[in-house]
Formats: sequence, structure tokens, C-alpha cells
Amino acid sequence: MTQIARADGSSAARPEDDVHQGRRRDLAVAALHTWSEYGYSHVSVRNVARRTRFSHGMVHYYFNSKDALVAECVRIIRESEIFSADEPNPAGVTAYSKFVADALCTSFRKNRRLHRIRFDLRNQSQFEPSLRGYADEIEAAYDAAKDAVRRRYESLGWSFDPPFDLLAAQVDALRERAVRDELLGADLDDTVHRLHADLLKVLPKQP
Repeated sequence: MTQIARADGSSAARPEDDVHQGRRRDLAVAALHTWSEYGYSHVSVRNVARRTRFSHGMVHYYFNSKDALVAECVRIIRESEIFSADEPNPAGVTAYSKFVADALCTSFRKNRRLHRIRFDLRNQSQFEPSLRGYADEIEAAYDAAKDAVRRRYESLGWSFDPPFDLLAAQVDALRERAVRDELLGADLDDTVHRLHADLLKVLPKQP
């Protein structure tokens, strides 16, 4: 909210700025829905206008380019808590692995649209250099979450062999498969069940 100075030196909010930011967010959310359903190639000012009550000209007023629209979408994704595995008192490595699997599956069920966009953006960025910075922003958030998981396992006395990066790649591949399966029409509950079972196969277990 923008602040404006009063005569006494204090500040007051400008309500019109709240409206402006609210509309920008609504339009970006519409873009996220378009992106998750149809892919990056369909994200445009014109397509967002078709999904909202706003005219093409009005959408263009808030986002003067596709790049500006994508930047706002990425900001929203980064602000979303897509995954958290902050278990304060796990009973041990096996119990923590179950907690991680549960958290990953909950995240998939709740935020699968955002996961679709993440993988689509990562793939598209291989061919469009202009997207690489956005893909890196989102991957940085995932890397931070992965580092937290690694540190938690290590605090429980677990040593990774093979290295943790290989495990993280396996987990990522399982999530990408789940995203693809659900997008292509697989039952959501079945997809989540399969994801959970396969995560438990690859996550660390105490002998």
C-alpha cells in the first residue's frame, strides 16, 4: 500500500493503490490458471482478458507485456509455500521420511497447478533464454527447501550415500511424473497414492 504524507508528517494509505494491486493480483492469478491448463505459450494479455471481466485494454494497462505478466506470476509462486517439511521432533530417520512423503503429497494435491507451471517453465527455459532468470528464481526456492530437508536428515545422524543431490533428483522426477499423469487425466487420489508409495521407496529408512 502506498503511503502519502500528511501535513503533520505522518502518512496515510491511498486506497486506490490497494485496488490497483488487488487487480494486478487477480489478473496474475487468471494468468496462472491459463498457464497451468494450457502451458506457457498461451499466457498472454489477450488470453487473460478472455478469462476475466476486464477488457484487453484494461489488462494491458496493468501488464504492458507478456514478460511483465510472467514476472508477476513468478512472484506469486515464490510467495506461495509450495513445500515445507519442518518437523520439529521426528522420532527418527524413517519417521521423518514418512513426514516428508506426507508433506510432498499434500503439496502436490494442494498446489499441483503451481507444480505444473514450475516444470513447464523449467522446460521452456531450455529454449527461451529470457525465461531462465524466472526459472532460476523458482528453483532457488525449491533448493532452499531441499537444503532444509538435507540438514534435518543429517541432524538425525543420516549420511547420504549416494549423495543427497541424487536423492533430490529422484524425488523431483517422481513429482514431475505425478504432475504429468494427473494432467493427462489420471485420478488424483490414485496419483497421490502412487506418489506417496514411491517416495517411501526412495527416501532414507533406518535398517
